[in-house]
Amino acid sequence: MGYKLGLLATACWMGGVWSDAEGVPPDRWASRDEQRCRDLVTTVYGRFDQARYQQIRENEERTVGDLLAKIRATEPAASRERTVALFRDVAAAAHEGMLARRAADRVKIDYDADAVEAKLTDDQRTAAKTLSEHRALERLLVAPDPTATDRRVLALLLAMDRMEMARGLPKQLKFYAVGHVLTAVFSVAPPPSDALKPTVSPRPGTWLAYLTDVAGRAGYPAPENPSLTHKMRETLAWTGVGHGFADRLRQQAGALPVAAVPELSRVATSVAARLESERATAEAVTKVHASKETGK
Repeated sequence: MGYKLGLLATACWMGGVWSDAEGVPPDRWASRDEQRCRDLVTTVYGRFDQARYQQIRENEERTVGDLLAKIRATEPAASRERTVALFRDVAAAAHEGMLARRAADRVKIDYDADAVEAKLTDDQRTAAKTLSEHRALERLLVAPDPTATDRRVLALLLAMDRMEMARGLPKQLKFYAVGHVLTAVFSVAPPPSDALKPTVSPRPGTWLAYLTDVAGRAGYPAPENPSLTHKMRETLAWTGVGHGFADRLRQQAGALPVAAVPELSRVATSVAARLESERATAEAVTKVHASKETGK
């Protein structure tokens, strides 16, 4: 009971990522997300309360404490401390991610993707500080216990959420949003130091070169085809990194005790399949483009 409650809380906090993995149509994500969080409130408190609903969605400290107390009270003694510690860390990482997503969304409101990128504005520098916070996520990603496969799966899902929130950000802010995540997941070098100087604009091509290197380390290098546009090469590198995440999700999900945590296994496998599909689509599009260029 306690473990399932922790997964319900995780699903509430992750929202659309979880709904997508469940196969819920995008136009029903919001209602499905709301229902999960309502169920969470009812389970923790015995009845639904709107104020607590808002607090638990905001991942507020007091309601997280109530959740952990409920997990402790309902989880079998043999796994109680481990389960409480796991979802305490998940809650912290989810809260960190929520703040990062809000910062990213604020930047995207006014960001013009077609404008020439320069040094970060004051608002973007504020966002960069929030986006670069990753200590809670890193606690999940760097699990000391090699048997803690569920911890690693949850960490990878939250890390993938960081990748998703980086879409549409200025390239310099992408470094802040995902640099630490990619270093932890793929053991790659941190982003170049000049990319993390808010008063200096990185040299053109820095983001593509970095992302291409990470994709190669993830096992899916982007082809060096001169006929491909800059955007196509970036898409191949991005989806290559995503496929690297898929490999790691499948590896960890395959080691899960499926009978004990079937929902987590299904979600991880579904997310992996989506990432693999995105990579396959990107490769197909670029092959068509390359063949047209060759036929000219």
